[in-house]
Amino acid sequence: MSLLERGCRRLGSMLDAWFILCLVLVGATGVWGQETSGDDQAVSRYRIEKIQPEVESRTLVFGLEAYREVMATGKYLVGPGDEFMVYLSGTEGPYFSKVLSEGGLFIPEVGMVAVGGLRIKEVHDKVTRRFREVMKVGEIELELSQPRQFPLSIVGLVANPGVIVGTGVERASQILDKAGGLQGSASSRNIRIVKTAGLDRDQRAEIENHISAGRFEALIDLSVASIDLVRYKLTGDSQYNPFVEDGDLILVPPRFGQVASFGAVQRPAFYELLPGDRISDLMLFSMGPNRTYDESNVVLFRYLEDLITRISIDVDLSAVLAGDPEADMLLEPDDWLNVRAIPEYHLDSQVFISGEVRYPGHYIVGQEGISLDQLITLAGGFTKNASLAQTRIKRQKFIGEGSEGDPEFERLRFVPIGDRSELDDQYFIMKSREKPGQMSVDLVEFYVKGNEAHNITLLPGDVIVVPTRQRTVTVSGAVAQPGEVIFDPDFSVRDYIDRTGGFGWRASKDVMVIKALSGEKKRVKDVVEIQPGDRIWIRERPERDYWTIFTQTMSVVGEVATVVLLVASLTSN
Repeated sequence: MSLLERGCRRLGSMLDAWFILCLVLVGATGVWGQETSGDDQAVSRYRIEKIQPEVESRTLVFGLEAYREVMATGKYLVGPGDEFMVYLSGTEGPYFSKVLSEGGLFIPEVGMVAVGGLRIKEVHDKVTRRFREVMKVGEIELELSQPRQFPLSIVGLVANPGVIVGTGVERASQILDKAGGLQGSASSRNIRIVKTAGLDRDQRAEIENHISAGRFEALIDLSVASIDLVRYKLTGDSQYNPFVEDGDLILVPPRFGQVASFGAVQRPAFYELLPGDRISDLMLFSMGPNRTYDESNVVLFRYLEDLITRISIDVDLSAVLAGDPEADMLLEPDDWLNVRAIPEYHLDSQVFISGEVRYPGHYIVGQEGISLDQLITLAGGFTKNASLAQTRIKRQKFIGEGSEGDPEFERLRFVPIGDRSELDDQYFIMKSREKPGQMSVDLVEFYVKGNEAHNITLLPGDVIVVPTRQRTVTVSGAVAQPGEVIFDPDFSVRDYIDRTGGFGWRASKDVMVIKALSGEKKRVKDVVEIQPGDRIWIRERPERDYWTIFTQTMSVVGEVATVVLLVASLTSN
């Protein structure tokens, strides 16, 4: 740039500054009464308002991890479309410049600098060096303001292989998600990234031949990075899920094989196998053994060369975890690692009692159990509000073995009532009333009548619930004032109904009693006695359309009369 051109440029800058100052002085209120520094602040505010929206509109939000690994390290690969903010000392504000199609970046006062294909650290060094060659004084600041988007090629077992648009601050897993994700048989541990920019024609043809022949392992020498999404999810290490670059080719091959870890491990499951994986790798995927594992009883199931015969190999897992390379065997496809648990590890050794006892809670018992009377004694005995008749004991080992696991009951649930046989109905009713795990024990028989047969032996895991004694009988349905009535042993069903105001105007004479202990519904004539907690249910009479009944009856009578006359006429002939 000639001396004349520089002088014109600086003169233009001075005129712009005077123009801005005039606008501030004319348009701002209260400026005249301020000091000179106030004018400078007004001009500064104008510059910030003018420049800041441009900066914000160009800002791309990405994570701190991408910043540290891609930007701060200077590894970001610069190419056409990347936008830089350039600031020169002595100028009014920053200047935004994009890398052009041929890789050039225009820098004010410096000119065009070829930066395409360079790492961002190299760009900083080159631009600074050129600036100092042209401008003997002053400083230059250069920063990437907007990373570009570029095409990436994805081939292999993804939902939508082809070209995907990405940026240099996105991980390989994010690009795979843009391609629709991995297919069911795709490898999630052996994904390869090839830098195509550094390949010649022969190497590209070699890639095509390997892919067509399914020899994905032969691509290892051509790839510069591998993606192991399983390890990345476990460790968070970026080396297993790197950030992509312009020119990357992502290859998603099928799985090589699988192995499994079962038993006393944190995450028992099948896992993808890579050549070279060892038992320690499988332990990483399984997140190690859990506290129940028996270190003396770990075996590996493996197929022999005939792929039919399977053998069992003892494994010293403690040595593997300690880093012994001899114990850390190489894995083969379809190996199963069985980490067995310590027999009878932490067996249940407690029973639990709650409700109306003096000291409810857990009590330790041996595997031989404890008698019901002994447990009640340890719990301090019953309180005065305890209901012996409603006390229930559940054996936990039976929980879950009721109607929910009965295939016949499940079948009958979806069979219309009209299509069931009488036996089917009885079976369905029986199973629906079943209470899995509930022991048949009557504490009234034992504590009041002295029947020792009900002093059963409680086993570890048993739960005893002693409810509060009910002192009322519930009357509901078609009565004047449905509600609770204080229990009176001398009351009949009619007495309880009268206490609630008597029958309603639509009450049915068909009165039902729902027993508190069993939930069974009985007609009044079948009830021996009313007990606390029982419910008396007075049902309403169904509404009837008497006109419809009359018309239907007359229709039937007419049809019968027609048939009678027809028969009479036929017999008379």
